[in-house]
Amino acid sequence: MAASDEAIESNPNLRVTLGTDYLINPDMHVGLANTPTKTDRLWMHAALVCEWTIRSDRVEDIRHENSNMIRHGRGCLPHLVTVTAERLPARLASIARGTGEVDATYQICYDAMAYAIKETGTSEQKDTWAEVTGQARLLDYADLAEALVVW
Repeated sequence: MAASDEAIESNPNLRVTLGTDYLINPDMHVGLANTPTKTDRLWMHAALVCEWTIRSDRVEDIRHENSNMIRHGRGCLPHLVTVTAERLPARLASIARGTGEVDATYQICYDAMAYAIKETGTSEQKDTWAEVTGQARLLDYADLAEALVVW
């Protein structure tokens, strides 16, 4: 890898062609022990991106990172997961909906969100919440550990 890094660093054409300006760097990796691989490293089972809130630029960053992982992956892809404390249904939907860049989005205050939306949400917020939860695109953070085990 060091030789590759040196070649890329010394050659501007390689830097442009390979697009090394944006490296894939999820916040957390989940590896599986006792899984046969060709290296000493653990099999990457899941890659988690953690964002307290969701803004449009963060959604694009998450999608871009995950798209790069999909494009550059070899073999089975890891599960691509977003964890957030975002409280606005429209923003949650912006990452929960999609075309496969994110397998699932987990909300850390899921039950409180469901209650707040039921009691005080607008009709649009209620519809959005019903859509992303009904399609299992937005899930309860309390279920994440078990999901990673059985996935």
